[in-house]
Amino acid sequence: MEGLRVKNQKTCDLCGDNQAELKVRQVDKDGKATEIEVCAECARRRGFAEVGKIQLDIAQIVAEMKDKVVDEDAKLVCDVCKMTFADFKRQGRAGCAHCFVAFDDKLEPLVRRVQGAAQHVGRAIRSGRKDAQLEMSVERLDAELKSAIQAENYEKAAGLRDQLSRARTEQEEKDTGVD
Repeated sequence: MEGLRVKNQKTCDLCGDNQAELKVRQVDKDGKATEIEVCAECARRRGFAEVGKIQLDIAQIVAEMKDKVVDEDAKLVCDVCKMTFADFKRQGRAGCAHCFVAFDDKLEPLVRRVQGAAQHVGRAIRSGRKDAQLEMSVERLDAELKSAIQAENYEKAAGLRDQLSRARTEQEEKDTGVD
């Protein structure tokens, strides 16, 4: 009887031996998602997360945040909605999408703790996920362009300007429904 598996019990896609306990989804730059199922051991070896930690109680984490508001948290402010990091900790949610950029250094450990990875796109229909990735791409290109100009690397800046222009055009076409 050894070697028999219970029907519908998934095995790890990486080692092929152990029972899969975690689904890992990776979204590439084109918005295509690849999903694999891995065992706890393979997840740990590859640094995905500890399976037990993924199942943390979110309410407990928010409660812990509220108890750990310090004076310096009030100094970190989102330049768009003016929410402070102290307000974020008290409320347990962001004021706008730009808060995640403003509080990035402080939020990364929290996001890792909750979901076992540093970047979250979220559950969305494919078009929603692609829109989110396009917006992140525009923001990244804009930041890289500013950095290249500041470093006086004008050749790189010109290429980034062209990429940014194409990305913004694509974003405008999506917003207006033009195909």
